[in-house]
Amino acid sequence: MNFIQTILSSNVFSGLATVLTGAVAIIIYFQQKYDAKIQAARVLLMEIRAAEEGFDHVKELLDKGITLDLPTIFPTKNWKNYSHLFISDFDQDELKSIASFYEHGEIIEDFAKKNNNFFWVTTEERARVTTQMIAKIIIDVWADATIPDSEKGMEVAARRDNLNKNMDSYNSPYSPQKPINDIQEYLRKIKSLTTTSCGIKLKRLAKFK
Repeated sequence: MNFIQTILSSNVFSGLATVLTGAVAIIIYFQQKYDAKIQAARVLLMEIRAAEEGFDHVKELLDKGITLDLPTIFPTKNWKNYSHLFISDFDQDELKSIASFYEHGEIIEDFAKKNNNFFWVTTEERARVTTQMIAKIIIDVWADATIPDSEKGMEVAARRDNLNKNMDSYNSPYSPQKPINDIQEYLRKIKSLTTTSCGIKLKRLAKFK
């Protein structure tokens, strides 16, 4: 018993305890880092897949001539946050491919937002002008003594409907072509990642089969 107490109280045991504590801390650190890398790979893989589907959707819309209210492609952009975890897993060409994918995707999204903003700004302006013109119609009709009071309501409605018809025919919301051209240009530059060596490595790192 005295021998055991002597060992426990000795500097040797104290040193061993310190070494073991440090070893456990290191193991926990590397395990947490490993788990964080797996989680980051899964986040990036899901984000890239969603972005690829978004690019295809935008392309389909533009091919059909639909250029208004384009969808968001990158709700989150995590490559900048996690890229440092994968420096040793990808070669320079692969890192460049992933960086270009995100860079081009962000550019496409910025152009899409600009295009959407043009649409809503012009739509709001059209609504404002239409309201002003209808108000003027009402004033003009009620000030026109040649129109019987019993017919003024119908006259206002007729002029209002005619105004709306002309607005639809000749004053549709304006959206400049340049953002659409830029989107199409960068869509041609985008290359799918999930089927390349980058995607295969991400799946492996994410522990996906």
